[in-house]
Amino acid sequence: MSGLASKSEILLPPSVAEASPHHEWKATIGLGGSTAIVVGSMLGIGIFLNPPIVASHVPNAGWFLGVWVIGGLMAFFGALSYGELGSMYPQAGGDYVFLKEAYGRPLAFLFGWAALSATFSGSIATTALGLGQYYIAPFIGEWFLQPFFTLGPLRASPLTLAAVGLIFLFTVINMLGISFSAVIQSLVSYTPFVVLAVAAVWSLIMIKDPGISASATEVAVSTAPTTGGGGGGIGLGQLGLAMLPVFFAYSGWNSAAYIGSEIKNAKRTLPLALIFGIGLIVILYLLLNSLFIRGTSVEAVAAVGNVGLVSAERSFGDWGAPLFTLLTGIAIIGGLNSTILIGPRIYYSMARDGLLFKTVGTLCPRRGTPKHGLLIQAIWASVLVHLGGFETILNYTTLMIVVLSSLTVGGLFILRRKRPDQPRGFRVPLYPLVPLLYIAMSVFLIVILSLESQRQIIAAALMIALGLAGYAVFSRLERRRKPSTLS
Repeated sequence: MSGLASKSEILLPPSVAEASPHHEWKATIGLGGSTAIVVGSMLGIGIFLNPPIVASHVPNAGWFLGVWVIGGLMAFFGALSYGELGSMYPQAGGDYVFLKEAYGRPLAFLFGWAALSATFSGSIATTALGLGQYYIAPFIGEWFLQPFFTLGPLRASPLTLAAVGLIFLFTVINMLGISFSAVIQSLVSYTPFVVLAVAAVWSLIMIKDPGISASATEVAVSTAPTTGGGGGGIGLGQLGLAMLPVFFAYSGWNSAAYIGSEIKNAKRTLPLALIFGIGLIVILYLLLNSLFIRGTSVEAVAAVGNVGLVSAERSFGDWGAPLFTLLTGIAIIGGLNSTILIGPRIYYSMARDGLLFKTVGTLCPRRGTPKHGLLIQAIWASVLVHLGGFETILNYTTLMIVVLSSLTVGGLFILRRKRPDQPRGFRVPLYPLVPLLYIAMSVFLIVILSLESQRQIIAAALMIALGLAGYAVFSRLERRRKPSTLS
């Protein structure tokens, strides 16, 4: 028997043979845990920092709430489409697996490359920077934001060092095991969600004078940007620019699809987690934004850096601000933790296919976690922290997320024809209308961003070119390994 085992091991490619003793994922996450990952991925920094950006592009409160409704519908349509894809292929890797099955390995590699180089690592960098800038710096002082070293685009400051520390702290937590990380995720997702929802409902019902406080109003009047104030209409360009930060705030709705191998009864549970998670977040976001805009103008909201903090002060007095800061900080930590958790599942699947370093396709024999993928992701996210500010990384990652998610949803049409008999635990209702609407909204956002931010388009094109070169390199290395292995 030992001779046969040795021979079978020799017949496997090195990337598989070395990982085989410890490459199996354990399905330990139920509906509550997987929904918490979706909620945590979405309830991050976007809802607390992006409303002023949205308000600067819309003419009135109706449109302000309207774009959040449109964004919620877009995320819901995407979640329904991913629900079917995830029930077909409940594996580690999410989009990478779906794109590989629908389009083939080259496009799947481009997604994985973008995830590591931009979308996931960029989201981690953005969240860590935002957490430090808006929730640590106010208590320490302006010196926390001042760079002490600058070299070209590189900027090092106490803020960037703190962001790197946060990234590695939660990377280590995720190295300890999915069960431990899922418990942490549930705590940091559901606690702020419940308290914020209850507080928002209470404020909307009970507060009779919801106007922004005098100090906030003075700031608003003196610094408010021109938005076409008071008009009822909005141009397509302004609508698109308002939708971009909304889409970023809703990003993460597909997070459960990346951990399909670790979800119990994934063919049924995974789609439900996506639907429940996005449903909860849409309700919360509409409640919070109704509170933000109530009794004030879009100009005033646009002029307030942290509109949630102002709303908490006017609703709950002196103790509102510290409570809000604590809750939102916990929520943002949840977003950081879930994004760190998800990304390495993509890199793992790439490595198992021979499209990334083979050590990334192995799991820790003791903890069952993709520790090498976690470490690589943490290092690159730390580099991004020092390369760009909050809004630069936000714009770049939003573009890549929109493009790649629309391609994934488009893959549903291909797989309906290509794999009609593939077992599915869930089918998209109102097909093909739902995925078509998602793709149409995505194309609209891509066009708007292309017209407004040519620099981001050039950067994305460069990233795609580098990705194609990377695919050629790893494909050649894989072909070289296989003959020597089979011989």
